[in-house]
Amino acid sequence: MHWKHLSTGWKGAVIGLSIVSLLLYIVQAYYMIGTRGIGDYVIGSAAFLIAIILLSAFITLFIRLIKKIPFIYIWIMFASFFLVFICFIGPLKLMFIITISIMVSFSILGMFIWRLLKGQYRQSGKVSRIITILLSFLSIAYILIGAYWLFHNGDNEVPLSYKLKSIKAIEQYSLPLPNPSEQGEYQVKTLTYGSANNYRKEFNAEDSLITKSVDGSPFVENWSSIRTKTFGFGPDQMPLNGTVWYPDGDGSFPLVIAVHGNHLATDYSDLGYDYLGNLLASKGYIFVSIDENFLNTSPYDDLFMLKVLKNENPARGWLILEHLKMWKEWTNSKDHLFYNKVDMQRISLIGHSRGGEAVAIAALYNQLPSYPENGNINFDYNFGIRSIISIAGTDSQYKPAGELTALKDISYLAIQGSHDMDVSSFDGVNQYARIDFTENSPNFKSTIYVYGANHGQFNTKWGKYDGAGLGNRLYNIAKILPQEDQLQIVKVLVSSFLETTLKQKMEYRSIFQDIGYARDLLPDTIYISDYLDGNTMIVANFDEDIDFSTTTLKGGRLVGQALKEWHEEMVKMKYSDSIFRAVRLDWDCTETNEIPSYSIFLSGTEVDIKESDYIVFSMANREEKDLDSIDELLDLSVQVEDHSGNIASLPLSSVSNLLPMIKGDIIKRPFTALMPTKEPIFQNFAFKLEEFKKVNSEFNPENVANIKFVFDKSNKGSIYLSNIGIRKEFLD
Repeated sequence: MHWKHLSTGWKGAVIGLSIVSLLLYIVQAYYMIGTRGIGDYVIGSAAFLIAIILLSAFITLFIRLIKKIPFIYIWIMFASFFLVFICFIGPLKLMFIITISIMVSFSILGMFIWRLLKGQYRQSGKVSRIITILLSFLSIAYILIGAYWLFHNGDNEVPLSYKLKSIKAIEQYSLPLPNPSEQGEYQVKTLTYGSANNYRKEFNAEDSLITKSVDGSPFVENWSSIRTKTFGFGPDQMPLNGTVWYPDGDGSFPLVIAVHGNHLATDYSDLGYDYLGNLLASKGYIFVSIDENFLNTSPYDDLFMLKVLKNENPARGWLILEHLKMWKEWTNSKDHLFYNKVDMQRISLIGHSRGGEAVAIAALYNQLPSYPENGNINFDYNFGIRSIISIAGTDSQYKPAGELTALKDISYLAIQGSHDMDVSSFDGVNQYARIDFTENSPNFKSTIYVYGANHGQFNTKWGKYDGAGLGNRLYNIAKILPQEDQLQIVKVLVSSFLETTLKQKMEYRSIFQDIGYARDLLPDTIYISDYLDGNTMIVANFDEDIDFSTTTLKGGRLVGQALKEWHEEMVKMKYSDSIFRAVRLDWDCTETNEIPSYSIFLSGTEVDIKESDYIVFSMANREEKDLDSIDELLDLSVQVEDHSGNIASLPLSSVSNLLPMIKGDIIKRPFTALMPTKEPIFQNFAFKLEEFKKVNSEFNPENVANIKFVFDKSNKGSIYLSNIGIRKEFLD
């Protein structure tokens, strides 16, 4: 309606609202930019005012256009938006782009076809027909291009920088040990066990062992009546179901429990670790993959996500311990198949996805006298859980009594893929940071980041698609490793870890101290690994306070010189800050006449150092650039000085190359940037003190006064540094 057609009342409303809005805006604009001077004030406030007027005009025109659209189309438009939107679950921005694109292009195409079928096209004017044809061809072209993009697997191009190895020359390594991924000496047998009247027949087969159900109602919320109908039980009667692979032989064997993660509840995940079961049983382990599918997502049972099962992670961890409780009874029962077959003091837990968090919860509950959320529920487990493994694991979805899950004196391994489309950031490093060791503890912890690995291919039932339905088509599947490669990686790493932590074959520990020792055993991709053990005395991990000059070890000092950036902060991962701190060091030699450096002074500390000890630290590259050659890899010098002033120095690259941040660009082009692609991954470095003595024979390794990082080999750089310490060799 034009101004002249407005009633007197509406004209007054327009004038009154305009005047008060302008007056308020003029005052606020003065507060915001008035101090810049009259010129900037007038220009700035006028420019923003014009932008507001234009934007409001656009919105007004859109509303007027909406009024001309038939009600039935608006109805279908909104319904279609929600229907299409939930079909492409992925990055939120890309979901909107795909949804709007489909709605607009198919609306135009449908309009043209229907008008053509009804004969209205010929009755239209020439200009109208030309516009209709043009829009129709554009929509068809858009649909065809979009369909090709959607159903194409993407590109598998790998930049040179990600083909570079994070390990030394091949001749530096030798591992005179049996291949941990090869079948062992035992014949493998298998069976199942389960609670009576099971919702899955395989757990009540003719030769299955019968177990009792357990009451898990204190550990879950929102268990729907439909879920009870689907599975045949409520939360107070959770079954203990499992598939067992065990060696055919005498002896007391270590016990390994594996637990799957979240997936569709009726698409069972527990049999996806059969490749581990067959391998480990042949090597003298009892391996059990347990069933927790009834705790998984089920849109139907969750009333189409209106009553989602909540806080089930405690139940995932608690159920593992209930399985262990049952195994303890079996191995102590004289008339049982597994009598004296299970060594309950040598137990390891393996978890995938949410299972990776569940095994940490189980390890915590194993050490507690009662449930953290309810002191009336007593725990009395205290099993011999020596180690836990997290494969693409979640973290902090459950916080016991509001605190993060912290563990002590247990070995830990976390494996993560760079192209994980589910747990997209390396959550396992957070639990890594929350595991402490007492002095001279035999335990260790390690993280291993694998370029090209996704989330699902660690489970043979999940496969290469990590998303749900059509949403998988948004991802660059071509960049993912073949599944046989991911399975081989798990077999090598898991078997080596268990041989070390459950059978004390400490030779395999070298794989985690330096992943290069496994280079001939692992598929050809890039690996970044971190490591820390109980034989390491931490000098500085930057978690003790906010004073940049103090070390974790009392009496030490930290000094930075000519650095562009120097501060301690929470490490920034893909989607959020981590829960652990590191020191960030940036330098630019072109901006200073001094050589930048960062020193750790040990004078005043009580440090017992031997020539056979190692200086160790974890470092992560914060640089995001792609490299054209190995010569562009960031390098620096590690320098030591004794109390007599004798100095020795070695390049970082003499131990290992420091890789740039690995680029996990999993969303198809040109939308890659809609999802974070990089995060800093820590590498561990170990410099044996006797190697410095070879550089300078006057240097006394047992009298170290100063450890210095000298940034003299790369003009510019940005790194995180953490867990600086002195490591002694483990004596078996």
